[in-house]
Amino acid sequence: MRGRKPDTPEQQADKGAPGKRMTQKEVQTERSKKASSPIAISGVRPPKWLKRSRKATEVWNDLAPQLARLNLLSTLDASPFARYCRYVVEWIAADLAVQKEGTWFDAEDTNGKPTKKRHPAFQAVQDLEKMLREMEATFGMRPDARYKIMRDQAAARGLGADFGDLFGAEKPSSPRAEDETEPQPPQAQPEDVVGALASFNSPPPGRMN
Repeated sequence: MRGRKPDTPEQQADKGAPGKRMTQKEVQTERSKKASSPIAISGVRPPKWLKRSRKATEVWNDLAPQLARLNLLSTLDASPFARYCRYVVEWIAADLAVQKEGTWFDAEDTNGKPTKKRHPAFQAVQDLEKMLREMEATFGMRPDARYKIMRDQAAARGLGADFGDLFGAEKPSSPRAEDETEPQPPQAQPEDVVGALASFNSPPPGRMN
């Protein structure tokens, strides 16, 4: 009877090399082989340093196409958005550390007495969340910020409150015939100075009874 089929190198890398079957260096090498590459969206190419982080690359590949469809990602946005992807990965790592180890840990104060101290990862979570909220607003990744950006884009293109043109929708044509012209109001004839002043004169009072 045949035994269990051995894991492939990829499967061993995914398991984190249990039983020391692979060294950490071998795990990293194997994972880098199958690491996805950041994709270019609508001519927007991510910076080269982004591919050093497999997880940040996955964030880019997931969100960049959605932002491009809304016209919220351009060439100038590539580096700032790539930093956002890196911050997301750092926030996830810090949040997992807090979940695993807790917000507080036992320590000693300057007098050697036992005390509680807040986990450094908790402060990292707070700082990263602040940066992420600001960047999410910049890239329209919140409903209120996205509406404001789209409203400003529409106003810049003379669409007013009509956002349809931003998504390629055609504006409804007017039922008025093209050759039909709007009647223009008659132009006022210029008056001479005397006539203009005379129009402000009040009529003389009537006879007193």
